[in-house]
Amino acid sequence: MGRGLKLYNGHGWEDKHANARIYDGNGGWHMAKTRLWDGHNWILVSEERHEKVWNATWTQAYWSSKHGFQAKTRSWDWRKYNYLYQGNYSPFTDHWDWGDQGGMMGFDDGNIRWELSGARIEAVYVYLYAYHWAWYAGGTARIGTHNASGWQSRFQEANGVVAERNMRRNEGAWIQLPNWVGDNLRDNKLKGLTTHAHTNNNHYYGYFAGANAGWQAPKLKIVYWK
Repeated sequence: MGRGLKLYNGHGWEDKHANARIYDGNGGWHMAKTRLWDGHNWILVSEERHEKVWNATWTQAYWSSKHGFQAKTRSWDWRKYNYLYQGNYSPFTDHWDWGDQGGMMGFDDGNIRWELSGARIEAVYVYLYAYHWAWYAGGTARIGTHNASGWQSRFQEANGVVAERNMRRNEGAWIQLPNWVGDNLRDNKLKGLTTHAHTNNNHYYGYFAGANAGWQAPKLKIVYWK
């Protein structure tokens, strides 16, 4: 049996999905939840499952707090300035900054809010491609959040480590994030994600592909019902 909600408008049947509303008697219209009995169970038919992927619109690498979380520049490295860095690589390299470096990534947050308006979040993922780790065996990606709309000249973070995943060098992976991250993106409380080790342990030092890296670039995937 196909699922969906249709209402007759006097001329034909209109597909309403989650657009059916119930009046509360006090001036407010609320989303209706409609269920049909299929002979065995009550099935919710007023929602449909959606999966949407957003490509990162910008990424940026940042020095650590030792240098004010400043953005790395093209003059420092024209290839890596917009990679997503995390962690401390001392004493092996980056001698100018032996601190916990970071990265920020942003998406079309306005479109995210529009797509997710009124939605119920099922799952949230971010795709990262790890170019390098301090150790050949790999490292652990650590993901946080930020609430900055558009490119930033200094690193900032709203929430520290909300998810992590072990990865190898030259490996891409979808990393699952808590559902509340999707809720907060929907509700305009967050705008994007970060990479930041929150430790000087070399195991967490690495960097990931930036927004201009084609299929390796960061992506946000949200599964939702609406």
